[in-house]
Amino acid sequence: MANLTFFFTLLSLALYAPSTLAFFRMGAKVLLAARLDSIVTPGGVSSHLHNIVGGNHFSATYDYDDLRKSTCTSNLVSIDHSNYWAPGLHYVNKTGGSTTFSYIPSYYTVYYLDRNGSKKEKVHAWPGPLKMLAGNPNRRAYNASSVSDMAVSYVCLDYNNGSPQTNEFPTKNCPNGLRAQIVFPSCWDGQNYDSADHMSHMAYPIDGHPDSGNCPSTHPVRLVTLFYEQVFDVGSFPYNGPGSWVLSNGDDTGYGFHADFQNGWEVGDNSPLQQAIDQCTNLSGELTDCPILKPYLDDDAKEACQPINPIPDEDVGYRGEGVTVGTSTPTVPGCNPIWHGTGPKPTCSTNPPTPALKFPQSVLPDGWTAGKCMTDGPGPRVLQGASLVDAVGMTRAKCAAFCDSKGFKYAGVEWSQECYCGNQLVGAVEAPDSACKRFCKGEPYENCGGDAHITLLTKTGASSNPVSSSVSVTKASTSVAAASTVKPVSSAIKVVSSTVKAASSTVKAATTTTKSTASPSSSASGSSMWQLQGCLAEPASGRALWSAYLSDPAMTVEKCSAFCQSKGFTLAGLEYGQECWCDNTFENGTSAAQIKANDPGCSMKCNGNGSQTCGGSWYLTVYKSSPLKRDIQPALNAHRRHHKKSLTLMSFEENQF
Repeated sequence: MANLTFFFTLLSLALYAPSTLAFFRMGAKVLLAARLDSIVTPGGVSSHLHNIVGGNHFSATYDYDDLRKSTCTSNLVSIDHSNYWAPGLHYVNKTGGSTTFSYIPSYYTVYYLDRNGSKKEKVHAWPGPLKMLAGNPNRRAYNASSVSDMAVSYVCLDYNNGSPQTNEFPTKNCPNGLRAQIVFPSCWDGQNYDSADHMSHMAYPIDGHPDSGNCPSTHPVRLVTLFYEQVFDVGSFPYNGPGSWVLSNGDDTGYGFHADFQNGWEVGDNSPLQQAIDQCTNLSGELTDCPILKPYLDDDAKEACQPINPIPDEDVGYRGEGVTVGTSTPTVPGCNPIWHGTGPKPTCSTNPPTPALKFPQSVLPDGWTAGKCMTDGPGPRVLQGASLVDAVGMTRAKCAAFCDSKGFKYAGVEWSQECYCGNQLVGAVEAPDSACKRFCKGEPYENCGGDAHITLLTKTGASSNPVSSSVSVTKASTSVAAASTVKPVSSAIKVVSSTVKAASSTVKAATTTTKSTASPSSSASGSSMWQLQGCLAEPASGRALWSAYLSDPAMTVEKCSAFCQSKGFTLAGLEYGQECWCDNTFENGTSAAQIKANDPGCSMKCNGNGSQTCGGSWYLTVYKSSPLKRDIQPALNAHRRHHKKSLTLMSFEENQF
């Protein structure tokens, strides 16, 4: 059905556009969600929130040369350092007599369309530090004769019942997402990279369509046509009829959707972008079919990319890519009350204070520096001292402060929420920075390791590249991590100091990986449905079970099986003495056939019951129950599957324009 839809979409576009249909598209994750707009409000805080993708040198003030120095981009094409942004979307919660707002996650697909008119003008790449806008945040109606109005549309994604396209917010549930679409003007005046209104130096074609036709004589230079899709995960929220969603400028009609672009590509007649426009004519739109850009595709680097410049110090509800739970805010960020109908925008009863700017990463304690990405397993843990798990507030600074309080000189953060300490590394190998691509649970704008990889933190005086082949386990005493205040980084702009709050967690020393005499239970006491399956090695990348997770310094088989059962899962895996992992299927290439009845990898005693076995270092002791009726659909499971969608394999769906 998808292929058939794609065929008919191409057919309709062939009738619609008189020129070539060549294009390529790039998937992109949101780099940051913040009240910043370097075009409209340079150097300051913008009136409303934008979801920004692209080069990580994005800042409150656009500087082409600085943007070109970006060390990464949240775009799939690593050499594209441009920034693309549009408003965010918020879910309107009307429960208990009050109204709150939840940030709705989204992802982008950016299209570069090789369009021209009957004159067959040459299509040019971006000329220098070009910036431009599309749409109007203050628009309150749809004018069918306005090309700029035609450039904005929505598709309500419903794969079972059809996906209609509208010019405003749809008035129905969109279980598979709400796709906001916008086409930028493609005719340039040939002289100005910007204008007072950020629009007059650009124009739409004169033939009545936003994406094709001849350019007007006032704007004779034909540029590549830029088209965004921003897909919002509205299906993760209950639909309560019209008014369920509101743009970040307060608009609940959808007419005010708009977008910004600032160039970060290399410029020149022989630039990679110009070569791609000239040579990538495959109708698939796949970047793998574009030999000019194919060498620069890097999905891991895209996922690992984080902003580095200061952002407004305020809670906008963003908790990281795909995360929606627990992100309600009392207002839409800024002065943006719900704006309904055709009247003027409502005013705020009290104007909220303008937030200061702060660096997005947590500030490490004095004497600590963030280092390299290192492998961690399979096999013994790289750091074998104390450990700490914080599924809500883990940051690099929190981990460094914790390990420092225990007297360790190395700290490592892993899998967003885990912290390990030690005085030497055991069998570690340096890995690409892109392998440490999981954002920290307590700070979405910094990374805390990855799957079987740690972000290494080092205290002054320790070797920056220590490698040890011997296993040395340092036991830490049970204690509570204390709060630690760290000093802010000085800057020419106002920067807010950060306080590192260490979680109040009881920690237990890691046990050695020598074979234990503990024998696993054949079934979980008090949970007779759960039967021991055996020992399973974790995969080299990812986790075998990862739809729900619990860490407890007093872990037992019964505690883990009860937790997984309460979440509606039929598989429970115990690891490293204190970790519990749940799922209904084995993931990342693992299977039940790989489980072994007796494997020395599962040799760690459960921290809460020394007579039981709770896996090992990168080994799971697996239990299975008979199928249960799910009382709760785990939100984490849904977000995980949403997150794993491949943006590079997206095809046109339904009516594209």
